[in-house]
Amino acid sequence: MEDERVAVVTGGGRGMGRAIVRAYAERGTRVIAASRTAAELEETAAGSELIAPFVCDAAEPSEVEALFEFARAEHGRVDVLVCCQGIYQGGVEAFDLPLEQWDRTMSVNLRGIWLCAQAAGRLMRDNGRGGRMVFISSMNGLASQTHAVDYDVSKAAVNGLARALAVEFAREKITVNAIAPGWIRTEMAAEELVELEGEGLVMNPLGEVGTPAQIALATLWLTDPGNGFVTGTVISVDGGQTAMLPLPWDPSATVGPGAPTP
Repeated sequence: MEDERVAVVTGGGRGMGRAIVRAYAERGTRVIAASRTAAELEETAAGSELIAPFVCDAAEPSEVEALFEFARAEHGRVDVLVCCQGIYQGGVEAFDLPLEQWDRTMSVNLRGIWLCAQAAGRLMRDNGRGGRMVFISSMNGLASQTHAVDYDVSKAAVNGLARALAVEFAREKITVNAIAPGWIRTEMAAEELVELEGEGLVMNPLGEVGTPAQIALATLWLTDPGNGFVTGTVISVDGGQTAMLPLPWDPSATVGPGAPTP
Protein backbone atom coordinates (compact mmCIF):
# COMPACT_ATOMS: atom_id res chain seq x y z
CA MET A 1 0.00 0.00 0.00
CA GLU A 2 1.44 3.34 -1.03
CA ASP A 3 2.27 5.91 1.62
CA GLU A 4 0.88 9.20 0.34
CA ARG A 5 3.53 11.25 2.10
CA VAL A 6 6.45 13.08 0.52
CA ALA A 7 9.91 12.92 2.08
CA VAL A 8 13.06 14.92 1.41
CA VAL A 9 16.32 13.24 2.44
CA THR A 10 19.61 15.12 2.21
CA GLY A 11 22.87 13.23 2.07
CA GLY A 12 20.95 10.62 0.14
CA GLY A 13 23.75 9.64 -2.21
CA ARG A 14 25.42 7.01 -0.06
CA GLY A 15 25.78 5.42 3.35
CA MET A 16 23.07 6.09 5.91
CA GLY A 17 21.31 8.58 3.65
CA ARG A 18 20.96 6.04 0.84
CA ALA A 19 19.61 3.43 3.26
CA ILE A 20 17.06 5.91 4.56
CA VAL A 21 15.91 6.90 1.07
CA ARG A 22 15.44 3.30 0.04
CA ALA A 23 13.65 2.42 3.28
CA TYR A 24 11.04 5.11 2.62
CA ALA A 25 10.62 4.05 -1.01
CA GLU A 26 10.13 0.43 0.05
CA ARG A 27 7.23 1.60 2.20
CA GLY A 28 5.68 3.51 -0.67
CA THR A 29 6.76 7.02 0.29
CA ARG A 30 7.70 9.37 -2.51
CA VAL A 31 11.25 10.52 -1.78
CA ILE A 32 13.36 13.36 -3.09
CA ALA A 33 16.96 12.28 -2.52
CA ALA A 34 19.39 15.19 -2.40
CA SER A 35 23.17 15.12 -2.54
CA ARG A 36 26.04 16.98 -4.12
CA THR A 37 27.03 14.04 -6.35
CA ALA A 38 24.78 13.17 -9.28
CA ALA A 39 26.32 9.74 -9.93
CA GLU A 40 25.72 8.61 -6.36
CA LEU A 41 22.14 9.85 -6.48
CA GLU A 42 21.46 7.93 -9.68
CA GLU A 43 22.69 4.77 -7.96
CA THR A 44 20.44 5.47 -4.98
CA ALA A 45 17.40 5.96 -7.22
CA ALA A 46 18.06 3.01 -9.52
CA GLY A 47 15.12 0.67 -9.82
CA SER A 48 12.58 2.81 -7.96
CA GLU A 49 9.98 5.09 -9.50
CA LEU A 50 9.36 6.65 -6.09
CA ILE A 51 12.85 8.15 -5.72
CA ALA A 52 13.61 11.46 -7.42
CA PRO A 53 17.29 12.48 -7.38
CA PHE A 54 18.09 16.16 -6.93
CA VAL A 55 21.63 17.55 -6.93
CA CYS A 56 21.97 20.01 -4.07
CA ASP A 57 24.67 21.33 -1.76
CA ALA A 58 22.68 21.81 1.43
CA ALA A 59 25.14 24.42 2.66
CA GLU A 60 24.19 26.76 -0.21
CA PRO A 61 21.00 28.79 0.37
CA SER A 62 20.12 29.11 -3.32
CA GLU A 63 20.43 25.36 -3.87
CA VAL A 64 18.29 24.58 -0.82
CA GLU A 65 15.69 27.03 -2.10
CA ALA A 66 15.69 25.22 -5.45
CA LEU A 67 15.34 21.83 -3.74
CA PHE A 68 12.21 22.79 -1.85
CA GLU A 69 10.75 24.69 -4.77
CA PHE A 70 11.09 21.44 -6.71
CA ALA A 71 9.28 19.59 -3.90
CA ARG A 72 6.49 22.17 -3.91
CA ALA A 73 6.15 22.16 -7.70
CA GLU A 74 6.17 18.36 -7.99
CA HIS A 75 4.11 17.39 -4.95
CA GLY A 76 2.70 20.53 -3.37
CA ARG A 77 4.09 19.68 0.04
CA VAL A 78 6.76 18.04 2.18
CA ASP A 79 5.68 15.75 5.02
CA VAL A 80 9.04 14.38 6.15
CA LEU A 81 12.52 15.91 6.26
CA VAL A 82 15.59 13.85 7.08
CA CYS A 83 18.92 15.67 7.09
CA CYS A 84 21.75 13.20 6.73
CA GLN A 85 24.45 15.26 5.09
CA GLY A 86 27.72 15.64 6.94
CA ILE A 87 31.49 15.80 6.69
CA TYR A 88 34.23 14.73 9.07
CA GLN A 89 37.64 16.36 8.72
CA GLY A 90 39.30 15.07 11.89
CA GLY A 91 42.95 14.57 12.60
CA VAL A 92 43.86 18.12 13.63
CA GLU A 93 44.61 19.26 17.17
CA ALA A 94 42.46 22.14 18.38
CA PHE A 95 45.56 24.33 18.65
CA ASP A 96 46.15 23.99 14.92
CA LEU A 97 42.62 23.74 13.53
CA PRO A 98 42.38 26.01 10.45
CA LEU A 99 39.50 28.46 10.37
CA GLU A 100 38.66 27.22 6.89
CA GLN A 101 38.11 23.69 8.21
CA TRP A 102 35.97 24.96 11.10
CA ASP A 103 33.82 27.04 8.74
CA ARG A 104 33.35 24.22 6.21
CA THR A 105 32.33 21.73 8.88
CA MET A 106 29.82 24.14 10.39
CA SER A 107 28.51 25.07 6.97
CA VAL A 108 27.68 21.50 5.95
CA ASN A 109 26.88 19.89 9.29
CA LEU A 110 24.90 22.71 10.90
CA ARG A 111 23.98 25.53 8.53
CA GLY A 112 22.84 23.06 5.89
CA ILE A 113 20.42 21.44 8.32
CA TRP A 114 19.10 24.80 9.46
CA LEU A 115 18.46 25.94 5.88
CA CYS A 116 16.62 22.72 5.04
CA ALA A 117 14.60 22.73 8.25
CA GLN A 118 13.49 26.31 7.74
CA ALA A 119 12.44 25.68 4.13
CA ALA A 120 10.69 22.39 4.92
CA GLY A 121 9.07 23.90 8.00
CA ARG A 122 7.48 26.65 5.95
CA LEU A 123 5.98 24.12 3.54
CA MET A 124 4.70 21.98 6.42
CA ARG A 125 3.18 25.02 8.13
CA ASP A 126 1.54 26.34 4.99
CA ASN A 127 0.08 22.94 4.17
CA GLY A 128 -1.50 22.68 7.61
CA ARG A 129 -0.78 18.94 7.93
CA GLY A 130 2.15 19.10 10.31
CA GLY A 131 5.23 17.02 9.64
CA ARG A 132 8.23 15.09 10.88
CA MET A 133 11.89 16.10 10.91
CA VAL A 134 14.90 14.00 11.84
CA PHE A 135 18.50 15.24 11.91
CA ILE A 136 21.27 12.65 11.78
CA SER A 137 23.72 13.77 14.44
CA SER A 138 26.40 11.59 16.05
CA MET A 139 27.53 10.18 19.36
CA ASN A 140 30.15 12.94 19.02
CA GLY A 141 27.34 15.36 19.82
CA LEU A 142 26.95 13.68 23.22
CA ALA A 143 30.61 13.06 24.03
CA SER A 144 33.81 14.28 22.42
CA GLN A 145 36.93 12.76 20.95
CA THR A 146 40.32 14.35 20.47
CA HIS A 147 41.39 15.95 17.19
CA ALA A 148 37.78 16.49 16.06
CA VAL A 149 36.69 19.68 17.79
CA ASP A 150 34.93 21.08 14.71
CA TYR A 151 32.99 17.85 14.18
CA ASP A 152 32.18 17.43 17.89
CA VAL A 153 30.84 20.97 18.20
CA SER A 154 28.84 20.78 14.97
CA LYS A 155 27.05 17.63 16.10
CA ALA A 156 26.34 19.01 19.57
CA ALA A 157 24.84 22.04 17.84
CA VAL A 158 22.67 19.79 15.66
CA ASN A 159 21.20 18.27 18.84
CA GLY A 160 20.55 21.75 20.17
CA LEU A 161 18.92 22.78 16.91
CA ALA A 162 16.59 19.78 17.07
CA ARG A 163 15.50 20.74 20.60
CA ALA A 164 15.02 24.40 19.72
CA LEU A 165 12.98 23.68 16.60
CA ALA A 166 10.91 21.06 18.41
CA VAL A 167 9.73 23.81 20.74
CA GLU A 168 9.40 26.41 17.99
CA PHE A 169 7.52 24.18 15.52
CA ALA A 170 5.31 22.34 18.01
CA ARG A 171 2.30 24.62 17.46
CA GLU A 172 2.33 23.56 13.80
CA LYS A 173 2.31 19.86 14.78
CA ILE A 174 5.82 19.42 13.41
CA THR A 175 8.00 17.06 15.43
CA VAL A 176 11.78 17.44 15.37
CA ASN A 177 14.21 14.84 16.68
CA ALA A 178 17.83 13.82 16.22
CA ILE A 179 19.49 10.42 15.90
CA ALA A 180 23.00 9.99 17.29
CA PRO A 181 24.62 7.03 15.51
CA GLY A 182 27.65 5.28 16.91
CA TRP A 183 30.06 3.37 14.72
CA ILE A 184 28.19 2.60 11.50
CA ARG A 185 29.72 0.75 8.57
CA THR A 186 29.74 3.53 5.98
CA GLU A 187 32.19 4.96 3.49
CA MET A 188 33.01 7.85 5.83
CA ALA A 189 33.94 5.54 8.71
CA ALA A 190 35.57 2.81 6.63
CA GLU A 191 39.21 3.85 7.07
CA GLU A 192 38.99 4.24 10.84
CA LEU A 193 37.06 1.00 11.21
CA VAL A 194 39.77 -0.92 9.36
CA GLU A 195 42.33 0.44 11.79
CA LEU A 196 40.27 -0.14 14.92
CA GLU A 197 39.12 -3.60 13.98
CA GLY A 198 42.65 -4.50 12.92
CA GLU A 199 43.76 -3.76 16.48
CA GLY A 200 41.04 -6.03 17.84
CA LEU A 201 39.23 -3.20 19.60
CA VAL A 202 35.56 -3.51 20.53
CA MET A 203 33.42 -0.47 19.72
CA ASN A 204 30.64 -0.79 22.29
CA PRO A 205 29.06 -3.15 24.84
CA LEU A 206 27.30 -5.10 22.08
CA GLY A 207 30.65 -5.65 20.39
CA GLU A 208 29.22 -4.81 16.97
CA VAL A 209 29.44 -2.19 14.25
CA GLY A 210 26.05 -0.84 13.23
CA THR A 211 24.58 -0.79 9.74
CA PRO A 212 22.92 1.99 7.74
CA ALA A 213 19.72 -0.09 7.74
CA GLN A 214 19.55 0.17 11.53
CA ILE A 215 19.68 3.98 11.32
CA ALA A 216 16.98 3.88 8.64
CA LEU A 217 14.76 1.81 10.93
CA ALA A 218 15.09 4.37 13.74
CA THR A 219 14.29 7.14 11.26
CA LEU A 220 11.15 5.37 10.07
CA TRP A 221 9.95 5.04 13.66
CA LEU A 222 10.51 8.70 14.49
CA THR A 223 8.73 9.85 11.33
CA ASP A 224 5.82 7.41 11.47
CA PRO A 225 2.52 9.29 11.00
CA GLY A 226 1.23 7.94 14.30
CA ASN A 227 4.33 8.92 16.24
CA GLY A 228 3.34 12.48 17.07
CA PHE A 229 4.27 12.63 20.75
CA VAL A 230 8.05 12.21 20.47
CA THR A 231 9.80 15.50 19.83
CA GLY A 232 12.90 17.34 20.98
CA THR A 233 14.78 14.13 21.70
CA VAL A 234 18.14 12.68 20.72
CA ILE A 235 17.96 8.92 20.13
CA SER A 236 21.29 7.09 20.47
CA VAL A 237 21.76 4.19 18.07
CA ASP A 238 25.25 3.19 19.12
CA GLY A 239 25.29 -0.30 20.59
CA GLY A 240 25.32 1.21 24.07
CA GLN A 241 28.59 3.09 23.62
CA THR A 242 27.49 6.41 25.09
CA ALA A 243 25.80 4.57 27.97
CA MET A 244 29.08 3.02 29.08
CA LEU A 245 31.62 4.65 31.38
CA PRO A 246 34.97 5.03 29.61
CA LEU A 247 36.73 2.47 31.81
CA PRO A 248 39.47 0.08 30.68
CA TRP A 249 37.79 -3.16 29.70
CA ASP A 250 38.63 -6.48 28.16
CA PRO A 251 36.42 -7.65 25.27
CA SER A 252 37.39 -11.27 26.04
CA ALA A 253 36.00 -11.10 29.59
CA THR A 254 33.66 -13.98 30.43
CA VAL A 255 31.09 -11.99 32.42
CA GLY A 256 28.93 -10.48 29.72
CA PRO A 257 30.02 -8.78 26.49
CA GLY A 258 32.64 -6.17 27.20
CA ALA A 259 32.65 -6.65 30.96
CA PRO A 260 35.05 -4.20 32.67
CA THR A 261 38.21 -5.74 34.04
CA PRO A 262 38.96 -5.07 37.70
